[in-house]
Amino acid sequence: MDKQQLKQIIDRCHQRGQRVAVHFCSHVPEEVLTAAGFAVIRLTHLEDVADISPRALPGNLCPVVKECYSICEDPVLKDVDLILTESSCDGKKKMYELITPQEKLWYYQVAQGSDRAYVAPLIRSELGYLIRMLQDRFGAQVTEEGLREAARQANAERESVMELMALQKAEPPAVWGAQLYEAWRTAQANPTCEERTAAYRQQRERLASAEHTVPADAKRILLTGCPLGGVYRKVLQAVEENDGVVVCFENCELAKSSVRHTDTEAEDLVGALAECYRNTACAIMAPNDLRFALLLRLAEEYRVDGILDLTLQTCHAYTVERDKLSRFCRQHDLPYMAVETSAGDSDVGQLKTRIAAFLEML
Repeated sequence: MDKQQLKQIIDRCHQRGQRVAVHFCSHVPEEVLTAAGFAVIRLTHLEDVADISPRALPGNLCPVVKECYSICEDPVLKDVDLILTESSCDGKKKMYELITPQEKLWYYQVAQGSDRAYVAPLIRSELGYLIRMLQDRFGAQVTEEGLREAARQANAERESVMELMALQKAEPPAVWGAQLYEAWRTAQANPTCEERTAAYRQQRERLASAEHTVPADAKRILLTGCPLGGVYRKVLQAVEENDGVVVCFENCELAKSSVRHTDTEAEDLVGALAECYRNTACAIMAPNDLRFALLLRLAEEYRVDGILDLTLQTCHAYTVERDKLSRFCRQHDLPYMAVETSAGDSDVGQLKTRIAAFLEML
């Protein structure tokens, strides 16, 4: 998505009487925003935003933090009604304090653990704060039935994402990983849950009917680690021009946020939502056992030949977790390699060389 496309989406939502909320992270509970009548846009990357981060931020911050800052300060968001700023990592939560339109922001505090009895109640409490803010600031009514229906829609959307990625379970995979990711990005740009679900299913049908061009002997790669956003093209190109194919994206844009589900029949629906978001296999969680269990499951389901762990420079959570993940993969006889990158193309040659060597080893 580029700025012109984003502006058109915002304008279209306003024309049909919908407020627009923007956020940047899979920890943000979209169900609450949907139940309050908002169109919800999750920005994982915006193509043509100028990097203005040097004006306010240290140079040694990860590309995700810098891009979120540049997007929030860009005029393209001047007409959105709400920007959800989640405390998913230290860099982002402090960066958000520097954003100029503070009146548009709402700070959503993310619980950074999953194995303590008090974690789900903490998330539940934060959901309550969000609901009250939407009522007080916008006069929005979040009813139990509205929230339950929003949770059903979110579950359907997550299922449609996993159905799209399941095309890659075929041998050989149905499409190249780059094709799949572009299809996901196209569908993900829609502003409502129902529109995105329909778009994911349309993309699946389109790709399923396409001519298979992936060689049967291409090495099957599971891609894990940081958000792909602004670096996906060079990483996928490095894999798929060197006898590999990405069959599974465990990154937060796809599997990590789509394997979670809410028990929509639960009597305590807010508690069920809290439990859903507690089950987020993100590296900010300590310990992050959920990610390791998820990786093992996906590696088996997609019959992968190797795991490629993508980390962004100075993303401390994922970078530090590399050693633990490397040992875990050795324990389970899963070939593993980590690559570190940043925005820009200065390391394209190095990425291709290292990834080609890994694939050749497989």
